Amino acid sequence: MMYGIAPMCALPWSADRRDLRVYFDMTMDLSAELTLKIYVTTAAGYATEPSDTPANQPFRGVLQSFSFSRSIMQSDIGQFTTGTGNLTISNDDAEYDFLPLSYAIDGRPIQIRLGRVDAPYAETYPLAQLTASGWNIDTEVISIDLEDYSYKLEVPLQPNTYGGTGGADGGTDLTGKRKPLAFGNALNVSPVLLVPNLLIYQLHDGPVQAVDAVYDRGVPLTSGGNVADYTTLAAASLTPGQFKTCLSAGLVKLGSSAAGTVTADVRGDNSSGYITTTADIVRWALRERTVLEDPGDLDVASFAAVNTAQPAPVAYFAGPDDNLTVAAFVQALMGGIGGWGGHRLDGTFEVRIFQAPSGDPVAVFTRDDMIGGDIKREPLPESYRPPRWRWRVPYARNWTVQTDLAGAVTAARKAFVAEPYRLAEASSSTIQLDHPFAQDRDPIQSWFVNESDAAAEAARLIDLYKTTRAIYRMPLPRRALRREMGDVIRVTHDRFDLRFGRLMIVVEWKAQVNFTGEGADVVEIAAYG
Repeated sequence: MMYGIAPMCALPWSADRRDLRVYFDMTMDLSAELTLKIYVTTAAGYATEPSDTPANQPFRGVLQSFSFSRSIMQSDIGQFTTGTGNLTISNDDAEYDFLPLSYAIDGRPIQIRLGRVDAPYAETYPLAQLTASGWNIDTEVISIDLEDYSYKLEVPLQPNTYGGTGGADGGTDLTGKRKPLAFGNALNVSPVLLVPNLLIYQLHDGPVQAVDAVYDRGVPLTSGGNVADYTTLAAASLTPGQFKTCLSAGLVKLGSSAAGTVTADVRGDNSSGYITTTADIVRWALRERTVLEDPGDLDVASFAAVNTAQPAPVAYFAGPDDNLTVAAFVQALMGGIGGWGGHRLDGTFEVRIFQAPSGDPVAVFTRDDMIGGDIKREPLPESYRPPRWRWRVPYARNWTVQTDLAGAVTAARKAFVAEPYRLAEASSSTIQLDHPFAQDRDPIQSWFVNESDAAAEAARLIDLYKTTRAIYRMPLPRRALRREMGDVIRVTHDRFDLRFGRLMIVVEWKAQVNFTGEGADVVEIAAYG
């Protein structure tokens, strides 16, 4: 079903000289059984050209306002970003009164494009790919609640559970338990006892790169080699003190009943090649556990950039009682390298690392651009005030803390398994001197394998936050609609320390655009600099 208006004008806004020159294409797929697409614009009349897609499509000029906000500035800067907003459409003519009787809107896509009213549809800029979370239709307007595609990540990191039918499906004690997942070089993990009578354990739901060691009460066992599949492993004979692996299924088998806690060092997932970096593991989770398509739904360049900026190997293990969502998993991993993940306005998922602003800015804003010339200076989030004089970063995580150890276990091994992780740190006596109340907070949550990488991250964090910086909030014109979280901009103003211009990082973005002539259009950006 489509809605048309007549007559169609070639330049519908030119006669009354209104200077709004944008139109929005909103598509709502309102039912799995019956699809209804609604096309609206800010113009008095608009239609696509025969060569456009869609071709010869009329738009009703009833779009009233669009608002949306995104932020990476919570208690910490970064980790994960989501966006929410609202879209309003006039319903004065009762044209849309029938909608709530027959259609639902939650989860349906909203496409918003920006362009000149006298230009072809093909030349419009795809401002946003969003989804609707709900609506209200009254006698005056349709008010549609918007959000980005982050909801697609609110699914289990591990949806695969044991069926309890025996063998590789686990026994009845495991019914409904999640299968373990291991990434990177995960140390001293606790495998799942999969088949008790055969002494078969599972380390990972899928192929792994290697099992470097298996321990019984901290005593290392001897490798008896690898076999191709579960059936061969189940039939294999071993001597006491041995273990045999089936790397293709993430399994190990012991040669005799364990005297106590069984643990292992495993180099994890190898389903499409062994992955060890934060960006690659996050990409695995998006590709394998969500409906996002790789590469189509990903900002692939951002993953490559994070791999370049932070190539350090990391490790993560999720056991059968872990109920992480993909969103929480991405937040944990990206937070561990001082970064974040989230959907861009164009609907693609990106990852970035929060860094000091540098290089060439993607946009420049001066006092003349700011509505009323206004700019505000705000403090950093409370967790950064006053700055930390020391940053501590974990590495070499021990995934099973143990005290029940055999007498033959070495002192070094006992010390390792007694602590959940080791710590690298970086500190600054200058910060302590300048800030008597400087903080010494708990270690961040990170997943580095090597001490050198953890130490480098601690030094990076000290360097990043030792400089006196603030959040600058400014109301900007519509061209700021194109800015993304993490973009580098240059801001010049005659207040504060901005007279000669300063590079900043966009950390928050709020748009309020009205098409009815009521109120001013504002894109408010908060930037770190």
